[in-house]
Amino acid sequence: MLYIFSMNPNLIRRSRFTRPVFLLAIAAPLTALVVQWLGDRALLTARALTIGIVASLLLIFFFAVSAARMIVKMDELQKRICVESLSIAFLLTLLLTAIFVGLELAGLHRPKWDDLGSYMMLLWACAYVFSVWRYR
Repeated sequence: MLYIFSMNPNLIRRSRFTRPVFLLAIAAPLTALVVQWLGDRALLTARALTIGIVASLLLIFFFAVSAARMIVKMDELQKRICVESLSIAFLLTLLLTAIFVGLELAGLHRPKWDDLGSYMMLLWACAYVFSVWRYR
C-alpha cells in the first residue's frame, strides 16, 4: 500500500517506507560502502572517487535534516517507533563494535572503522522496519 489515508480524505500521507528519511537511511550508507569498495579496487578515478564521497556525505546530511523534520512532526506512536528503532540500532551497533574489537584483538580480522557509521544507519533502517511491523 503506497498511501495511508487519514480521516481527512484531502490529506495523503506517505507510507513509512517511502518517506525521505527511510530512503536516505538506505541510500546514504549503501552509497558510501559502494564508493569505498570501488575505490579500494581502483575501479574509480581520483575525481570520480571524490565525487562519490561528496555525494555520500550530502546524502548523510539530507538524512540528518529529514530525520530532524520527521521527529518534530511526529505523533506519540510515531515517536515511540522512532525511539525504539534508535534504541535497537544503538544496541546492535554496540554489539557490532564489540565484535570488531574482538576480531581485531584476536588478530583474525582488522575491520575498517570508517564503515561503522554506514553499518549503524543500515541497522537503524532494519530496526525501523522491525518497529513499524511490530506496531502495525
